[in-house]
Amino acid sequence: MEIEEIRKKAYAIIEDYNKKNNITHNKDTVFPHLVEEIGELARELGHERSNWRAEFNKEKFAEELIDVLMQIMNLATDYNINIEETFNKKIQKLRERYQLK
Repeated sequence: MEIEEIRKKAYAIIEDYNKKNNITHNKDTVFPHLVEEIGELARELGHERSNWRAEFNKEKFAEELIDVLMQIMNLATDYNINIEETFNKKIQKLRERYQLK
């Protein structure tokens, strides 16, 4: 699946959810939700390191990772950022900065 297709699917599901629940999605709501999802991802990483409260569950970790990705894709849509183009520019910049091939 191409990055653009992933971005469109991530945005479409949030739009469908909003319509079904008669709520509004905007730039101000996405970032706090991203932070929440990062917290859930961190909790899963904590399980891997400590086994204090629960054992590490790779499937749950993967799901939380995708939740983070979906929110990032929604931010990209809200700010009209071409993920693939911006990613490639950043990779090139890092290659130049660190003198990599």
